[in-house]
Amino acid sequence: MPTNIPVVWIIDNNHWERADLRALLIERGYAADGFVDIFHAVASFYRETAEKPALIVLEIRNLAYGPQDLEELARLKVPVVLLTGVFEKDGDLPVKYKWAAVLRRPFTFGQVADAVDGLVRA
Repeated sequence: MPTNIPVVWIIDNNHWERADLRALLIERGYAADGFVDIFHAVASFYRETAEKPALIVLEIRNLAYGPQDLEELARLKVPVVLLTGVFEKDGDLPVKYKWAAVLRRPFTFGQVADAVDGLVRA
């Protein structure tokens, strides 16, 4: 049953970082769910019972992904905040897709949550 609480999905293969960001977003009034990879998030999106996210936070560092995964994510038509480092394995990734926002390291979880607030509650 859909609620009026905005849903945010976090894709991050690091359990503790995903859990910490999820906890912060829940404290800020979001329904936050986490996924270990893009594949599971996309699969969940197409389940009839899944609440669709207002925004996705994608932590790309150390995440196994391919171009087809990013294309599938883009097809969801959900704004994505990309969390990235100074250098990634695909150097043009921050400009290759229409990200809602790109945060480069160093950043804090508070800055990520502020970006979510600015995009979802704007």
